Amino acid sequence: MQNKFSDKQITIFELMLVAVLAVGLGVAFWGWTFVYEFTKPFLKAFGLKYITSGFWVLSAILPAMIVRKPGVALFSSVVASLVEGMITNWGFMAGLWGLVQGMGAELIFAIFLYSRWQWPIILLASAMGALCSYTLDYFYYGYSSLSMEINLLQVSSFVFSSMVFAGILSIIIARKLLKTGLLSGFKIAR
Repeated sequence: MQNKFSDKQITIFELMLVAVLAVGLGVAFWGWTFVYEFTKPFLKAFGLKYITSGFWVLSAILPAMIVRKPGVALFSSVVASLVEGMITNWGFMAGLWGLVQGMGAELIFAIFLYSRWQWPIILLASAMGALCSYTLDYFYYGYSSLSMEINLLQVSSFVFSSMVFAGILSIIIARKLLKTGLLSGFKIAR
């Protein structure tokens, strides 16, 4: 008889896939840094510098959608952010943001016992990753000195961006990968 918790334990095969995805996403995050840095001066003037930041939450969502087990969002988010940190000017501090983004997504997946993966749950996990990340930014960068309107604009643009770049993009990528048959051995295919 199978232990009811064995379905929630990650296998070495799943762990390797998550690690490879996380490293690949970390490199993609490095590339995204150029987009962010290029657009930031233009968007910052309107309080929208976070409108491109949601892409960084992708590493907490996509691997978790594929494997659908506890800890995947957190692990992949931290690994991706550390990889990015090693090749950008952010250094290992990037791992802290990966940690809070992964914790935010992980919280939502845990609330739904890693068993519900519909659009609303994915979007909610993406939004929570952004909210947790913005909370860290608020304290780390001293956003208490900004007006409430600017903070609300920044956090709402981050949540929206995360829902698009992490949530919707994860769903699109996962569906495309499913069609190739590459994910047939994972929970997403069942």
